[in-house]
Amino acid sequence: MSGLSWTGPALADLRRIDTWLEKEASPELAIRILGKIRERSKFLADFPRGGRPMMSKEYRVLRVHDTPYLLAYRITETKCEILRVFHEREDWHLEP
Repeated sequence: MSGLSWTGPALADLRRIDTWLEKEASPELAIRILGKIRERSKFLADFPRGGRPMMSKEYRVLRVHDTPYLLAYRITETKCEILRVFHEREDWHLEP
């Protein structure tokens, strides 16, 4: 496995989370939470099976420690691809 990539929807999720946290909480919290999300995603480059399988087993999910966020991802032959970033209270099940 050679790396990690983020899909367009996952990057849009990061922007949405940043915007919401800056508006509803504080810029400092937004920076801290987004840093934890990015830090946790790096774990997947070394341990792609670190998250639990979702129902379809094609996708996996990894909790971001000390946050309410989850990374939905899939493993390809060459990389780990982050598909979405969800709040644990969202309907975060991906379509098959």
